[in-house]
Amino acid sequence: MKLTDIDLNLLVVFDRLVQDGRVSRVAESLGLSQPAVSNALKRLRDSVGEDLLTRAARGVAPTAFGEALWPQVRTALGQLRQ
Repeated sequence: MKLTDIDLNLLVVFDRLVQDGRVSRVAESLGLSQPAVSNALKRLRDSVGEDLLTRAARGVAPTAFGEALWPQVRTALGQLRQ
């Protein structure tokens, strides 16, 4: 995986999904449709070659890989926001 393969907007979607766990709420908060959020997650999964989230009783939850990746994504997004 190369950094040029990843759209940084996909990381924002991933970050929000890990925080909230509800695709529909994340979609609404980002001004996207639910299918657009699902597609963004699929594109990110295809880019990294690993499942990042899995279905849970109430939405989605990070996989072990997603859980390990999330702190790095949060740090990177925080630095970009500053």
